[in-house]
Amino acid sequence: MLEGAIEEIKPMLDPASKTAFRYLNVDDILETRSEDTVEILEKLADEGIFDKRFYDKLLACPKCKSFQLRPSTQCLKCSSANITRGKVIEHYACGYVGLEREFETKKGYVCPKCKKELKLIGTDYRSPDIALYKCENCGEIFNDPVESWHCLDCLEYFRKNEAIETKVYSYRLNEGKRDWLRIQLRPKRKIEEYLTKEGYSVQSSIKIRGSSGTEHEIDTFALKKSGIFEHRIVIGISTGAGGKEVGPEDVLKLFAKAYDVGAHDIILIAIPKLSEEGKHFAQYYRIRTLEAEDLEKAVEQLKPSS
Repeated sequence: MLEGAIEEIKPMLDPASKTAFRYLNVDDILETRSEDTVEILEKLADEGIFDKRFYDKLLACPKCKSFQLRPSTQCLKCSSANITRGKVIEHYACGYVGLEREFETKKGYVCPKCKKELKLIGTDYRSPDIALYKCENCGEIFNDPVESWHCLDCLEYFRKNEAIETKVYSYRLNEGKRDWLRIQLRPKRKIEEYLTKEGYSVQSSIKIRGSSGTEHEIDTFALKKSGIFEHRIVIGISTGAGGKEVGPEDVLKLFAKAYDVGAHDIILIAIPKLSEEGKHFAQYYRIRTLEAEDLEKAVEQLKPSS
């Protein structure tokens, strides 16, 4: 998606799968099950990396959660699905009401109840100029049947408003995260590789509880032990809103976090660059700064102070 090869991740309906839909390309790339893929995409959307958009809505059985459903229409009176739609005829003489096909014979219309021939509409019979439904089970005639769903797995019948609704989404890259992702996926990885070679254990995107008891989200935390001594490095990534410079407030926030977790070295990666005021604050608090445009080169020069 960063390279533009994939513009949007769209679901493909698959009634045979557990989720009833799949993100086939993502399943193949990640080599994950469909339900695990959905969880990953949702997490990325929660993190703001993806923008998700409504794509479709699926219905599931309220009893067994199956998506294997088919629509069903039923009689208003007895709930039988054995109903037929057609033109209705009412025979005045005997009062019988039925579908047109019941009256049709080679001679013309004949009442199936009293066997009398129907000759003149308006005199012998009447026929509303609309199609109605007749229940073959109880004989009830009505305008509209009851709409329901039939589960093909557990055979349960249920009303439409009782179905479980599942919304399905498509996903696009959040353009506001593009630069941040480039740092996360390329230069930041080089920093992690470098620190690992230097003997540090490196963790990314973790939560660490500081001495104050506050839990801090740290972009990269590196720890190196030598006997009873430890050396800790905290690396923060800040992106200027709307592509603007990163301001001093980000420097202060990073310093507060790093100080609370006992960091010996603090590094701020500014995307796209750090403001002059931010640089003054960073220098005062002894925070090393790397700007996005120079980050690739700066990685090679990165050496923890001691």
